[in-house]
Amino acid sequence: MTPCATRSLYPAQTATVQGWPAKNRGDALDYSLYLSPFCCDQGETVRRMTVDVPDSTGLTLLWSALSPDRATIGLQGGTVGQQAITLTLEASTGRRYVRTVQITVLDDAGSVDGVRASLTPPDGAEVQPANLTLPDGRILTL
Repeated sequence: MTPCATRSLYPAQTATVQGWPAKNRGDALDYSLYLSPFCCDQGETVRRMTVDVPDSTGLTLLWSALSPDRATIGLQGGTVGQQAITLTLEASTGRRYVRTVQITVLDDAGSVDGVRASLTPPDGAEVQPANLTLPDGRILTL
């Protein structure tokens, strides 16, 4: 699979909230964030990504993956309305970027919310490990 360019975002250099295109509840889609704005030094790369999808969004994170030029996530489901997802990117130089991205979830008839989609990560991308969550809901970090 190649990430869909129409659902890819060139992030602002400042920590402003930006948005991906809307999705229907029944959709299982890939959304990407281009990494070049985060890499300032020669040879710098983004080496790790953590994705926070709050339970209140109703969204299911199918996977998250890094390729040399973009971070891509697979999303399914969602609660109708404006939802916020936070991506934390860690660069090889130690820089860390936290970006919140909005996505609007639209209602649709015939949604297949209970069925996990078979959407696969991009070819050649490194799938990020799932987050470990503490009993109080916080994500365990090292």
